[in-house]
Amino acid sequence: MIRTLAVSLILIGGSMVAYNAYQWWDQIHIAVKDPELAMAIAEDWNNREKEPSKEKGTDLSFKPEKGDQIGELVIPRIGAALPIIYGTDDPQLSKGVGQYIGYGTVLPGESGHSVLAGHRETTFRRAGELKKGDKIYVKMKGYTHTYQIRKTFIVDKDDRSVIVAHDQPDMSLITCYPFNLVGSAPERYIIRADLIESKKNSDS
Repeated sequence: MIRTLAVSLILIGGSMVAYNAYQWWDQIHIAVKDPELAMAIAEDWNNREKEPSKEKGTDLSFKPEKGDQIGELVIPRIGAALPIIYGTDDPQLSKGVGQYIGYGTVLPGESGHSVLAGHRETTFRRAGELKKGDKIYVKMKGYTHTYQIRKTFIVDKDDRSVIVAHDQPDMSLITCYPFNLVGSAPERYIIRADLIESKKNSDS
């Protein structure tokens, strides 16, 4: 009886490990789509010599539904092209980077504060490599919105002050911290970037 129970527990444990490993691999496969494209989106993605002026943002009459893919986040430094999914619950974060809904936040490229969240193990697993001055790009609804990173900082996991409305058009990327900690993370790593340009794509 005890032996049967032990074997059952081992099988259940092995199944859980295999399932979690499959989910992790599946999310990695979905998230990092085309590193070469990410590096090629702009020649000056790491040019930090100038501080470009802030744009006002482009307000669009775009009303996505929760779970919709609304665009793509391109981060040249880490060679990532990441789907942006509307919402930040587990089903959305399993498909890509999640766009926060509410709390006074806006969609990427609009006038205000856009907030994107991603898992440290998958979509944002190399977020710590990003540097002040790097440019990141959002392709959405026929536009390419260019942001430039201004600062990074760390807050407690319960600190909601990073998910609030801003007057200026900017973006925050949020992920769990420390990056290499096993289990629930006590802090959040924040990357803050200003919108510096919005261009309508030539093929739109």
